[in-house]
Amino acid sequence: MGRLLVAFASAALLALAQPAAAQSFRTYLASYGNDANAGCTLQSPCRLLPAAIQAVATGGEIWILDSANFNQGTVTIAKPVSILVVPGKIGSIVAVAGQPAISITSNVTVGLRNVVIAGNASNPGTHGIVVSSGAAANLLSVEDSLFVNLQGHAIYVHDTASRVSVKNSVFRNNTGYGVLATNGPTVEVTDCRLFGNQTGGVAATSSNVATPSVVNLTDSTVANGGSSPAVTASVTSGGIAKAMVVRTTINDTGSALVATGTGALVAVVDSSVSNNDKGFNVSSGGVVKSLGNNYIGDNRTADVGALVTTATR
Repeated sequence: MGRLLVAFASAALLALAQPAAAQSFRTYLASYGNDANAGCTLQSPCRLLPAAIQAVATGGEIWILDSANFNQGTVTIAKPVSILVVPGKIGSIVAVAGQPAISITSNVTVGLRNVVIAGNASNPGTHGIVVSSGAAANLLSVEDSLFVNLQGHAIYVHDTASRVSVKNSVFRNNTGYGVLATNGPTVEVTDCRLFGNQTGGVAATSSNVATPSVVNLTDSTVANGGSSPAVTASVTSGGIAKAMVVRTTINDTGSALVATGTGALVAVVDSSVSNNDKGFNVSSGGVVKSLGNNYIGDNRTADVGALVTTATR
């Protein structure tokens, strides 16, 4: 009997000494998955993003295997991770119940590829992706993705250090801006299409922050329809906001290029700005510069303010 008790005790101690299950470099989601599946493996995927984020190792990958929605509320990302959808599938992340679809609040590097970030028609949320880490430096990259029918900004970055890159993506019919960078971040928007965003296409804004807010819009198209602006730089109460437009077509918007406030600059290079309500709208010390071979003309009403023409160097 004594030997049996010793054996049981030894087994119990051995079980307690075993390390917790290791997190995997890759975890998987599917419409047929279950969040109770340990490790969210390829053979036994999980169903929703929070479970896959918990199971994945720092710096790992989450693969979405088929078409479905993969969240029930805001997806908070607080570790370095990539979220990728198998090509040809539609992996959606929905903004619901007055909240954003994705929130990034920590000092992390995050990658998204081939995702659809959308609003919920019956229980609307707010923004698509919110980056708000204070002084921490987030690095976010978004590729081959769609932002649609959101009741806020598609990408909203508001801090003093984050860097965001968006490539080959579509921003369509969102209530806010397609991209809003405020109080210090830098956002690169390349090879993107922005249509029907009610507040505006892209914007850099600043209010009493020393670090410049910068949006670089390259090889893209903005056509919002209605009266909303295409590209905005706006400063209130001090600060610097810059919007750089390169090889981009802007048409069918309100004021195509808007610069408001001292320290606000919109610079345009090798771009076409036509068939808008106004080509540019400059006020309160803002500056719009035309550098290089631009076409700014054939807009419907008179421009506001002066355009600064500068030779390229």
